[in-house]
Amino acid sequence: MYPEWQKQRFFELHLAWLVQGPRGYDLLFKVNPYSLHRTREEALETAKALLKGSLDQDERVGRAKAPVVLEEDDRTRFLLLLESGKALLPLDRYALYGEVAEVEERLLFRAPFQNPRCPLRSLEGQRVRLFKTPLNDPETESEEVARGVLRLFPEGLEVGSFRLPLPPETPIEGLAYEEAFFDLGPYHYYLYALEEGDG
Repeated sequence: MYPEWQKQRFFELHLAWLVQGPRGYDLLFKVNPYSLHRTREEALETAKALLKGSLDQDERVGRAKAPVVLEEDDRTRFLLLLESGKALLPLDRYALYGEVAEVEERLLFRAPFQNPRCPLRSLEGQRVRLFKTPLNDPETESEEVARGVLRLFPEGLEVGSFRLPLPPETPIEGLAYEEAFFDLGPYHYYLYALEEGDG
């Protein structure tokens, strides 16, 4: 198995604002986007950098504003708690939650269709769904093109009875065994593996 196809160990940092609800705290909003780090120390350094800011929601996630401004003592206490893996800092009817969780993930990578490491090749023989969206109108809803077993040939791919020619140098991006996507002609194509029991 190629290194790009294997899961790797990471430390994921979660920071979120919670609000007091009838049965305890409920999620108000996540502060930071999906955040993977090679070491626990790197994740904690990222948390430290985020704590120096306003703790508003990162614009890649949304536009919510922090409900409370943290005092310096609160920041220090929160970081100390987070070093043990999880932190919950109550602040009136809100709370700041943090976690550094060890996870195993595959990384997004890119390779040309002709390359044996290409993400599409990890999906060969699996049941998949294939969608397409016009490149000039990404707001258009995706159209399902085919569903079935993925077969690859030197000149392209086949899903069920649908065949799609692919030039060998076509860049394919994706997560091994999960999904692959690429642009071809006027369309963006997206293909993902079906779970057992999915139609």
